Amino acid sequence: MSDFDAVQAVAEAVARGAGREAAGPVAFGEPRRYTADQVAEVAGIPSDRARRFLRALGYPAVDDGKPDFAPSDVRLLRLLTGYVDEGMVDEAEALHLTGVLARAIAQLARLQVEIVAGQMQRAPETVDTVSALAERMPEVQWLLGQLWRRRLEDALHVLDPAADPPAGRDSGVGFADVVGFTELSRDRRAGDLVRVVARFEHRSIDVVAAAGGSVVKLLGDEILFTADTPAALAEIGTGLIRAFAADPDIPGLRVGAAWGPVIRQLGDVFGTTVNLASRLTALAEPDTVLVDPALAEALGETPEFRLTAGDPADIRGIGLLTPVRLEPATPGR
Repeated sequence: MSDFDAVQAVAEAVARGAGREAAGPVAFGEPRRYTADQVAEVAGIPSDRARRFLRALGYPAVDDGKPDFAPSDVRLLRLLTGYVDEGMVDEAEALHLTGVLARAIAQLARLQVEIVAGQMQRAPETVDTVSALAERMPEVQWLLGQLWRRRLEDALHVLDPAADPPAGRDSGVGFADVVGFTELSRDRRAGDLVRVVARFEHRSIDVVAAAGGSVVKLLGDEILFTADTPAALAEIGTGLIRAFAADPDIPGLRVGAAWGPVIRQLGDVFGTTVNLASRLTALAEPDTVLVDPALAEALGETPEFRLTAGDPADIRGIGLLTPVRLEPATPGR
């Protein structure tokens, strides 16, 4: 059974567990009875406005006239547009946040299905467990809500009047990507490649968290992270190289890091410092951390790290700059 066939089998089994045929217009027992125009009419929202939010939610059947929307989608549209109408956020912010949230949830859902697909490949006799996905929906919804609440509590410091404004304050940004990922992708079966990427992501997250940093996004063979101190950023960069030094499936990492103003919005980061970190990653040799002069200066005489200036380079979009190689002062640390 191929990876694609396994995922299809999960979808069909979940459909049966929810009491429907896979091709039927039902979402976990909820009939899909409205087209995009009809769901807008029932929600009392102009069609063009409803379509903007439906597209932000990632719904594929917005323009084809199919009855692909359920009563819960009516409530969802009323809720999202209500936040705007009440003045909590403007419409552009609401659409952006909706898109970010929808993509994150879609990734979680896909991961859940792929995990079950893998279980079906390894042990087909456990296929009955697939129908439990439908039965366990209330548990999963509670789990996601609980995680959201906890992370919201952790993020409330942004509202502290004494806190630095999040936009434009100096911060550390780093990228790490897997060396030779294109060749790795070509030589591996899809299932094996998924497991390699999962190991890269999980181990990278552990390294970033252990140093007190934050993961901004994961891009398969690449991770974007931030840190609030130069030492933490340097620890993450060298720690990532060390974490994969003996991995038989990952031929090495390139890491680039920079220190400076960072613009933060809706869980993402951007600006010149982010661009510079990305450019340095592309310049780095395998198993090497390259940092910008600002980070090197901020680290100063930190005894845990050794800094070696390289040759000046013309960084695209940045200008002439001297990259600095960052290494642990003690080999193997």
